[in-house]
Amino acid sequence: MAEGAAAEFGGDAIGALSALATAGAAGFLIGFEREWTHRMEGRRESFAGARTFALVAFTGALAGLLGEALLVIAAFSLIGVLTIIAYRISAREPDGGRGGTTEVALMAAFLLGLAAAKDLSIVTVLGAVGVTVLLSLKSEIEAIASAMDEKEIHAALRFLVISVMVLPLLPNEGYGPYDALNPRDIWQMVVFISGLSFVGYWLTKWLGAEKGVMLTGLVGGMASSTATTLSLAQRARDTRGEPGAYAAGIVAANCVMLARIAILFAVIAPGAFYAALPALGAGASVGFIAAFLFWRGVKHNDAAGALELGNPFELKPALIFGAVLAAISLAAAFGADRFGEAGLYAVALVSGLADVDAITLAAAGEARAGAISPDLAARAALIAAGSNIVVKGVMSYSAGGAKIGARVAGAFALMGAAMFLASL
Repeated sequence: MAEGAAAEFGGDAIGALSALATAGAAGFLIGFEREWTHRMEGRRESFAGARTFALVAFTGALAGLLGEALLVIAAFSLIGVLTIIAYRISAREPDGGRGGTTEVALMAAFLLGLAAAKDLSIVTVLGAVGVTVLLSLKSEIEAIASAMDEKEIHAALRFLVISVMVLPLLPNEGYGPYDALNPRDIWQMVVFISGLSFVGYWLTKWLGAEKGVMLTGLVGGMASSTATTLSLAQRARDTRGEPGAYAAGIVAANCVMLARIAILFAVIAPGAFYAALPALGAGASVGFIAAFLFWRGVKHNDAAGALELGNPFELKPALIFGAVLAAISLAAAFGADRFGEAGLYAVALVSGLADVDAITLAAAGEARAGAISPDLAARAALIAAGSNIVVKGVMSYSAGGAKIGARVAGAFALMGAAMFLASL
């Protein structure tokens, strides 16, 4: 019995030492980042550095191990008071007004140390890394805040409302004919496609067209391949730039459009993704090769100018997209029920003239629900992509002229042929 008690005591001691070591290391990591940042900012003295943070986290772990609630409260209160006093002193200095980031981080270090004492070492480790990364991103966060204007801030907040607040409140069941209208599913797709456009929007804004029209086509295609096609074609006509460069950007944008279809299928209906992958992969591969050949040999400093992509966070486009998706979902269910595959194909052909995402989402949703086969959903999306590419080929010719249009049309024809052969 004595040996068992000794072994248990030894195990408790090892666990306690491990918690203290984890807490100290977590505090040191956060404090080291603070100390390094303060040195880079030219501060000769700083309120808390690596040693102070390590000691505070160590204190939190020790208070937690002792298990007295009053001791934990007293220790936290004491550190809080000292932090407030130090903040008030620094705020009175001539170069004060630096904010309270370090002080808040110190309180977080104490709580992370307390978590280590409660057998939550993984929380302590991940929390310390997360806090350190967040602290180190000061300049990046400031750059992002400076890059956003008032319109984008308000639009982003509206997007958060419709995604975080509205989505959970929507019923998750089918309504209407064929039970084809599921409010939550439809709104999830609105949120998803808006988020995908968000990535492309900010890549376009941050990277800009000065990186070249090829890059502009790639990142612009993530937000809207149609807008990118029209913008590049018009820019080529207005600036009389290199036709090959602008054709490369247009073709690249539409290759990204095929990648968007693959992403949507992969997330919603994996079976349709595998069915469509050969055709989408073949079309995108041929398109990227054509874009590379167009781009080769042109002057790479030929810029495309600013793309008028619009803000993907605007509420009105999201509502319009939701309505279009609902209508196409209903039309797809009706067409498949009344006319079989031919009905769905007709809906895909017509809807693809204006948009590919809506019919892709509708077909993917039907496939996920078991209403249609994954192969049928894949073929519908491919038909929509084909009709959409034809429209954008005509758009390139009419907006950009014969030199741009001929190159784009040739590349699109090869992409379509590759997709058709791969789908057989």
